[in-house]
Amino acid sequence: MSQPTIAIVGAGHAGVEAAFALAAAGAAVTLFSNEPGLPYFRPRLIAVAFGQAAPDAIAIKPEAAYAKAGITLRHEPATEVDVQARTVNGQVFDGLIVSPGSHPFVPPFKGERTRAHTLWTLADALAIREAALPGKAITVIGGGVLGLEAALRAAEAGLRVTVIESAPFLAGGVLGDCEATLRRALEAKGIALSVGVGVAEITAEGLTLADGRTIADDLLLCSTGARPNGPAAGTEGYLKTGGDLSLAPCVYAAGDPAEPPASRPTCSVRRAQLMGQLAAKNLLAELAGQPTQPWADPRLPLFMKVGDVEFHTLGDVRSPGLLEKCVEETPPFIRKTILRRGDQVVGLRWVGTRAGFADWEKQLA
Repeated sequence: MSQPTIAIVGAGHAGVEAAFALAAAGAAVTLFSNEPGLPYFRPRLIAVAFGQAAPDAIAIKPEAAYAKAGITLRHEPATEVDVQARTVNGQVFDGLIVSPGSHPFVPPFKGERTRAHTLWTLADALAIREAALPGKAITVIGGGVLGLEAALRAAEAGLRVTVIESAPFLAGGVLGDCEATLRRALEAKGIALSVGVGVAEITAEGLTLADGRTIADDLLLCSTGARPNGPAAGTEGYLKTGGDLSLAPCVYAAGDPAEPPASRPTCSVRRAQLMGQLAAKNLLAELAGQPTQPWADPRLPLFMKVGDVEFHTLGDVRSPGLLEKCVEETPPFIRKTILRRGDQVVGLRWVGTRAGFADWEKQLA
């Protein structure tokens, strides 16, 4: 066929990856973005918010790369998407990739809920950057990877930091016996931790915890997960794809909305990139009358590193009944453990270093 026209809804990591793959194959690509400026690395917004990175330093690709590849970047929300007709905002395309990303989830807290900042867009980061002055007190609600990174970067910027996590563990519970080591490292940076107690109410001066304690702050950041965006979404915003990420003839999905509803969006850059690559590959294959390939969820690490505070996990670190064995420890901030199921090594937990992680990774079942 002649040069196919492809629309990509969403200029996040999945969408940009798909756009360049399709353009390299000769397609005429239109990339729809609902934010001004260039698509950027969303996880790096945290560094922008606390002054460790400039806004123009986190772009996924320079502006010239889009023009050179022949990609039309349209700063226009895709408000009307018809996957059956392959139309976006009334324009018909030969193929379509839907990768609209996610949005931050803020629980329905009582009280002054509007005080809670989220950190999901460049506009969010710049608003926090203006308010996050040295000596100010910031409370971070959420002790996941992004919440902990925000806490560390805020402390590095000279703020007084408190982290509130309603679950009885940090980092989603992936660290097991290694969590105590991470907590020591966080507290050594001056970060106050309150774990296992939820928020009862947000007040004008701070917040009240479920156990009655009050915390005063100047700035409140909510890092409590994400939910997938539409359009063409099914239950809870997830896209009901085939095994090859297909939604309809010559229409594919990629990124967080294509994740299975059994788990919340991982917001993994690498997973999004791989999905974008496969969606592009399968769309080109279908247009050429060739078979498509199924999506196979990759085994990817969950990690965080800010300065000398870091952790790395890989494999099965959640299943009950696994035997955890410490293979090396250098108190107070370094601990390495492996998890076994019988004689097989199935998971790794490293805190305070990555040294030796790759060697053990080769032994994972």
